[in-house]
Amino acid sequence: MLRVAALILLVGAVLMGGRHLAAINEPTPTAEVAAVPTTTAPPVVDLSTPEPTQPPTPTPLPPTPVPTVPPTPEPEQGRGSFPVPENTTGASIIIERGSRDKKYVALTFDAGEGPGYTAEILDFLKERGLHGSFGATGEWARANPDLVNRILDEGHMLFNHSESHRSWTGETTDTEPLTDAERTDQVLGAEQAVLDVADWNMQPFWRPPYGAWDQEGQVLLKSLGYDYTLYWTCDSLGWYGYMADEIVDWCSPDDPVRGGPGAIILFHVTQEQDYLSLPGLVDAYQAEGYEIVTMDKMIEP
Repeated sequence: MLRVAALILLVGAVLMGGRHLAAINEPTPTAEVAAVPTTTAPPVVDLSTPEPTQPPTPTPLPPTPVPTVPPTPEPEQGRGSFPVPENTTGASIIIERGSRDKKYVALTFDAGEGPGYTAEILDFLKERGLHGSFGATGEWARANPDLVNRILDEGHMLFNHSESHRSWTGETTDTEPLTDAERTDQVLGAEQAVLDVADWNMQPFWRPPYGAWDQEGQVLLKSLGYDYTLYWTCDSLGWYGYMADEIVDWCSPDDPVRGGPGAIILFHVTQEQDYLSLPGLVDAYQAEGYEIVTMDKMIEP
């Protein structure tokens, strides 16, 4: 009995010792360390000045040919003595005044009803060595071919003032506006009349009867070759009853609105007081150093 008990105790000791040794030999657990993320290094900026790279020697280009300068064309009839500036507006440009930087004044005479004082006006201008600008209707040109040719022969300017002086818009005359076809006839009728009696082209200068115009008409004029619509700064009002001395004061060079640099004065060849006012006006402007010019020179660049 004692032997059995001793044997049992011996076996238990052996078993307990094995467990203890297993516990001793079992590896000690280690804490898992999280991986440290790798940080991308920032780009290195080299602030030093690099050695310049010598560019390759370019292949020489062939010499640029010198352009041939075309001969200056002779001015066309009716276009004055200078090339007409290019019109980029698509419509006839209204000229109400010349440049204020030049002491120019233009004397303009509308001719539509009869000869009136045209011959006397031409005599005065010739005597003073001056040139004016005359607006002729087709009807007037056919009725007065001698005056048309004298105007041109003596170096004056002639511009288109319509065939029969009909208002394009009808506002002044209380009539219906002209159609495009009627307007075209008014322009081309006068143009042809002067070509017939004097072989002279009045393009590109136009003056509207009664000063009546609208945008559609300006586009039409441009398409017919009339780049410039000649208005005025001072209507003499001789037709209204102004006397010669009143006209001189009214269109004076001292008036900043109606006169002064770039002034365009409107007369009518049928009005005696317009004719009689010419000496006083010319004297007033010339005394202040103005040059009397034609309308083509007035708008010269």
